[in-house]
Amino acid sequence: MDHLKKYKDLYLLNYLLITIYFIFFSTLGINVSGGIMFTTFDSTTYWNTSNEFYKFSETGFSYIRPFLYPLIILIVCKAFGIIGLWVVQLLFWIISINLVFFSIKQITKNPILAYAGGLIIAFNFSYIGLTMQCLTEVTALFLISMLIYFVSFNAEKAASLKFFHGSLFILTLLAVLKPVFFVPVLIMLFVILPIFYFKKYLQSPKHTLILVLVMIPLLFQMTLMKVKYDTFSISQISSETFRSYILAQGVKQNDNTSWEEARLKTKNFSTSEMLSYITSNKGLYATIYIQNLKSNMNAFSSFLLGPRGFIYPGFVRYMAVINTLYFYLHTIFIIPLFITVYAVYRRKEMNYYFVLLLLPLFLIYYIFLTSPISFGEGDRLIITSLPLWVFLYAFTLNYIFKSVRAGQKVH
Repeated sequence: MDHLKKYKDLYLLNYLLITIYFIFFSTLGINVSGGIMFTTFDSTTYWNTSNEFYKFSETGFSYIRPFLYPLIILIVCKAFGIIGLWVVQLLFWIISINLVFFSIKQITKNPILAYAGGLIIAFNFSYIGLTMQCLTEVTALFLISMLIYFVSFNAEKAASLKFFHGSLFILTLLAVLKPVFFVPVLIMLFVILPIFYFKKYLQSPKHTLILVLVMIPLLFQMTLMKVKYDTFSISQISSETFRSYILAQGVKQNDNTSWEEARLKTKNFSTSEMLSYITSNKGLYATIYIQNLKSNMNAFSSFLLGPRGFIYPGFVRYMAVINTLYFYLHTIFIIPLFITVYAVYRRKEMNYYFVLLLLPLFLIYYIFLTSPISFGEGDRLIITSLPLWVFLYAFTLNYIFKSVRAGQKVH
């Protein structure tokens, strides 16, 4: 009985998660197979990359796909087949919700907020649908949830190199999974490290070796790209996406041409020509950017798919409504977030609360503001922000409620 009482939240949460997933899966009425997992073109590129990435003499989709997810596919599918990949992603789904749940509970000491946060993620059917797709989003959500968990349980040690190395390692794994996270890694290395941690490395040079070890996944990826494609980068997906989507979108509208012609034109742009074209049409691109941002944040789920050409309209409509509600929630929460950040700064609660606020806040808006580069991907472009904003909003509400109960002003 003591054991059940001690771990009741763990058992109850996972009972609810398994029930939700089972009901959802039963409603779909499908069997997990290659026809389900490889519905999208992107999923086939990850599969193809897993077959050629580790042969240095072969080139192909590894030009745009970093090694981590293809490595997971290679290991899991070789050992357990397609069903094994689905089970691994199902476990990532369960574990990530547990990590966010216990992160919220650790920071707020409020089980109601923790259950609310966990169930918000659990009832995001796009996330559940993605467990049956060979795409990176489920793994990314798992790693982001791991980052939230690490930060929430170690925020009091934010000034230590252990905290910096732990956070950087998880971000490095994210960068070799989804290259969009390479920029946060660069900010950690060239902004955060020099300002807050440089003296600690001078005091203890041996920690430089730990820093190098933390960076091994990134260094491995960059070495592969240099050897195979003679480019010192982690991937060319960002450049390819920028040219083929938002840049071509502007060319299509400006030249009144077809998508094929617009993409062919942007593919042949040099970097200077690309910048010149955007500068000459900055009003058009500003409009496109805002339209894409709003569209991505209000998008329906394009991943609640079975075999090619089949879709579950009830679930898709549900997620369209949910994503619209999320959009209004994000809009409304700008004010309490601003008030909380200001209150923390004014009270000089910098070391602990500032880390809990600013790290997820930066990553959320980074994900939002980089998403308009692409479009037409449903809610896939912004779904990786889900555990971040669930955690941040729960923390913000708790901070405001505690301040009000204590009779303190939060502005």
